[in-house]
Amino acid sequence: MDSLKFLHFSDIHLDAPFGSLGSKHAAEQRRRDLIDIFDRIIYLAKKEAVDIILISGDLYEHEYVRKSTIHYINKKFGEIPEIKVFIVPGNHDPYIPNSYYRNFEWSKNVYILSEDRQKVFLKEHNACVYGVGFANFHEEKSLINTIEPADPKHINILLVHGTVDLNFKKSRYNPMASSELALLGMDYIALGHFHNSLRGIGKGGNIYNPGSPEPLGFDEEGEHGVFIGKIDFVSERERKLDVRFEKTYKRQYKSLEIKSDCFESDNQIIDMIFREAREDQNRENLMHIILRGYTVPGYRINAADIADAIGNSFFYVVISDETVNQYNYDELVNEPGIKGLFVRKMFSLINKAESEKERHLLMKSMQYGIEALEQGKVEVL
Repeated sequence: MDSLKFLHFSDIHLDAPFGSLGSKHAAEQRRRDLIDIFDRIIYLAKKEAVDIILISGDLYEHEYVRKSTIHYINKKFGEIPEIKVFIVPGNHDPYIPNSYYRNFEWSKNVYILSEDRQKVFLKEHNACVYGVGFANFHEEKSLINTIEPADPKHINILLVHGTVDLNFKKSRYNPMASSELALLGMDYIALGHFHNSLRGIGKGGNIYNPGSPEPLGFDEEGEHGVFIGKIDFVSERERKLDVRFEKTYKRQYKSLEIKSDCFESDNQIIDMIFREAREDQNRENLMHIILRGYTVPGYRINAADIADAIGNSFFYVVISDETVNQYNYDELVNEPGIKGLFVRKMFSLINKAESEKERHLLMKSMQYGIEALEQGKVEVL
């Protein structure tokens, strides 16, 4: 019985800039983290004795990748000549004229699936791997229209980067419908693009998106990894597909909300953070601490000082201050003077706010306005 074992990963974004961290040291360490994860994936492929590696796009960042990184990637591929590597370009590493996919001599076991080569037949496994990647940074129309239906005499895999069953009006990246994909007759569809995993979706339950093997931002909390799978060819009408998720991540992004009706000092907040973040105190974690609630009149939170004080307990910390000064707005709104008029006008705007963020900003504005009226100045840290 023919069979094919594979490792499927996507969206590792090697040499990503990590500019949002605001620290050159932290950004460079995160870039090294991605290389470490890539090494871990290659090791896992050897350990699992897979036949092929499937990479569903965004292997690297075209705008930032160093040639030394490309050489390193290729060196690692060359160290596993017995494993064939299939890559489909994504929107961050498209198959454009100056792409390394076009202008670099890749190891003989590496296959770039693009408009120039949309399928490769593996005789030793009676398998065919299909795919067509991004030819630009943005593909508004579906790319699968050029993929021919699979031959049921083979094991068939489709490698694709894009969105499935999602109706994005402004940001359409190779949009596909699972019903269209089902018509192609594939045994496994290796999807990439979204950084959180999707497992067994579509009519045939054979569409898998591993997500990023290492999380890249605070919108990517939770476990990250790759898929290890095997397809057994039972007959032309029957396949046996087994897929499991293997964790690979080095660090995790964590968000923690701290609430209080009476924040009084930075030290109080620091104590509350350590108490609430006890389970997440890990030098590997990147923490987003969100402060919500009320501060006593006159006290202003110094988010930078708090971040410095707790920074040694985590790899990276960012503090979001979404608190509001604890004025008695019920009393102020009934005052006859300018202060009351100001508060009434502000509440009129606040009640029309279209988002929680807009409401918070208006509440802050009202707080600063009252301070200015009472003290003749506003101190913003």
